[in-house]
Amino acid sequence: MSRIDVSLPPFEGGAAAFGIDEKRFARIEINSTNRAARWVKRVLLVEPFSKATGVRRVIFNDRIRLDLANTNRPEASIVPSSASIPARCYRHRADALSGSKIRARVLVDWWRGEKVAAGFINPASARKLPLATRSVRERNVRPATRNPGVKEYRYDYVVPRDANGPSAAALFRVAVDDSTREKAAERLALEFNLDLDKELF
Repeated sequence: MSRIDVSLPPFEGGAAAFGIDEKRFARIEINSTNRAARWVKRVLLVEPFSKATGVRRVIFNDRIRLDLANTNRPEASIVPSSASIPARCYRHRADALSGSKIRARVLVDWWRGEKVAAGFINPASARKLPLATRSVRERNVRPATRNPGVKEYRYDYVVPRDANGPSAAALFRVAVDDSTREKAAERLALEFNLDLDKELF
């Protein structure tokens, strides 16, 4: 699942049990949920993603959406974008293909290794930028779609453009595991208990 939901379990009669006004108790839940969600996004996602790939944190911060909790929706959600990040934003290198002096594969730094990105690098160029001469996008085929045998769209570029690299969602799928979600839950419990202690003591 390409998202992390940060939410407290329902506390039946929680406000009364602690002797706290219901609105105040709800505000404690919302505030602690949002603080935990911000921590999860920054510490468990943006910072390690940036360290692993070389993509600037500001880019991942933009490509990973945080929907905060509020009075109408008591949970926070962290959702990565499926839009490609330009390959040049990653730490990358050329992987020469046998028999070609002007085309090499694009390898970008990835979670615990490297990943082949779309496009190519000209090893003979001065800047060695990842470039693309075409774009391929998957086609949404439905029962009523004409020419259902056509599974993708292809666009050829007269002038090479920046090559697309993997998306934040693709990285999220390989990097986020049960351990990540457990740490998120532990942080939420910590934030809630801190707020509750401040209110009670």
